Amino acid sequence: METLNRIEEYLSKEFFYDDFFQLYSFTTENINGYMSLFDLKGKTLLTVGSSSDQAINASLTGCNDITVYDICPLTKYFYYLKISSLLVLDREEFLKFLCKTKYQEGREYNPHLLTKKTFNKIKNTLKYLDYESFYIWEHIFGNYSRKDIEKLFRRDINNLESIVYCNRYLKSDYNYYYTRQTIMNCLINFVNGDISKIIFNKKFDNIWLSNIAQYLKYNDVIDMVENVSNLLNIDGKILLCYFWNTSMTIKGFPIEALSSFNATKINIHGLSRKDDKNSILVYTKK
Repeated sequence: METLNRIEEYLSKEFFYDDFFQLYSFTTENINGYMSLFDLKGKTLLTVGSSSDQAINASLTGCNDITVYDICPLTKYFYYLKISSLLVLDREEFLKFLCKTKYQEGREYNPHLLTKKTFNKIKNTLKYLDYESFYIWEHIFGNYSRKDIEKLFRRDINNLESIVYCNRYLKSDYNYYYTRQTIMNCLINFVNGDISKIIFNKKFDNIWLSNIAQYLKYNDVIDMVENVSNLLNIDGKILLCYFWNTSMTIKGFPIEALSSFNATKINIHGLSRKDDKNSILVYTKK
């Protein structure tokens, strides 16, 4: 299997870094802060993957047709590992298993992270959900140390409190257990690749691009909006860019130009209760 060969090559190197190969254990955005700005119930959503949190949170709103795209080739396999963990583990066990570095205040190492003992609890469910994902993770947990497996994940940017704050499905035991129902009622599809080059055979009511636009120049952003907007239904919305500071803007992208293609910058709460400086750029198709 090509993906497993790539993983083994990656793990065999003592020092190796690929910005588009590593996974995010949890979102770095306040998804809970912007979900209500989109009409998701019964609608279709195209969203960035990696942490899988966008899809999981969207399911709580009644969004049941979700396409997850990401340039990271491990996205699909992590999604099924995460969903298996969600279905089997209680909320505390789930967080212990997946919070890489900031599970406990003042400690940079989580002794419960990615343990084989916990994996063995979820692997039968993983096998049921997606055999390919089971095959990959069974091989990884069976042949590599926890320290090696950790290389597949970036360090947590947020602490535990912020991870819970940003994810509606983690905010209470009720939400967590209810998500077990909503996520299993979702039709989930996966596409690996660059969003600007992927060819889709359907249209969507909502598209979430995370902060992809911040990596692009002004003309490239315009081209992306034109191309991706062709995937939208009328009155559909694109989360064009997430800003971790309300004063941020897209590189080389003048704020006064936003109105030229129906984009609005909206302030939202940040990554904690005390932080109110995040914002998103939303495009609406007319």
